[in-house]
Amino acid sequence: MKKLYLFFITVFAVAAFTGCSNDSEIKTTGSGLKYFDETVGEGKDAEIGDLLSIHFKGWIVMDSTNLFSDWTKDSTRLPYLIGDSYRQGQVVKFVLGEDAFIRGTDEGIIGMKPNGKRMIVIPSELAYGEQGMGPVPPNADLKVLIELLDVKDPIVAEMWDVDKSKIKTTESGLMYVIIEEGEGDFATAGNVVTVHYSGYLEDSTKFDSSVEKDEPFSFVIGNKQVIAGWDEGLRFLKKGGKARFVIPPSLGYGDITAGKIPPNSTLIFDVELLDVK
Repeated sequence: MKKLYLFFITVFAVAAFTGCSNDSEIKTTGSGLKYFDETVGEGKDAEIGDLLSIHFKGWIVMDSTNLFSDWTKDSTRLPYLIGDSYRQGQVVKFVLGEDAFIRGTDEGIIGMKPNGKRMIVIPSELAYGEQGMGPVPPNADLKVLIELLDVKDPIVAEMWDVDKSKIKTTESGLMYVIIEEGEGDFATAGNVVTVHYSGYLEDSTKFDSSVEKDEPFSFVIGNKQVIAGWDEGLRFLKKGGKARFVIPPSLGYGDITAGKIPPNSTLIFDVELLDVK
């Protein structure tokens, strides 16, 4: 599974904002966040719970001059750029309001329309505050340019019904149930697999779902790109197959906290193997 709590650091976008804003067009929310719409867009307003597809680009704000000017053409701002998803060629998808994107941006994105472009300046107390995060130092304001590509109604993943009498346990302690076998050869080490998944804690609390983000996940089996329970469990599936994995802490995240996953958690994953290469 991706370590999604680090994900925002590695992907950002280039949004083409031109010229300077008029002060009267800059809006300030009750929390102190400021934003300016360069392009309004058309269609459904983005609301809490919606599934969004965006491109974005973000900077650390080192001084307050020209906050709403076009920093994409300002070489002096380049050292403070903290990422670029256009450069990565990757659209970012997340559910608005779940704090899955850069902290503080959710409030600024509410009300945007598809094809709209918005410049958001986030006070440090709404972002990463006194602690900072990754390349963001303590007490740093952030500036983020958002291009909203699409807004969809939320997708809700439900836990699958599973015949618990069919659970098998491997020597490592992984428990699994094959729900659909799929076709072709079994996935094996070195294969690139693409999956949809939903992950739950033992109390059925959902902590992550590629289904709800409408974003299948690809990785190479056996390269330690995912937790050990996944590397082992995917080898029981063929293309089109479905399974539930019950993964003990020793094959998951052990005694560390991983995003919404507490230490020493047993993890439950409903997994569909979409493709094997």
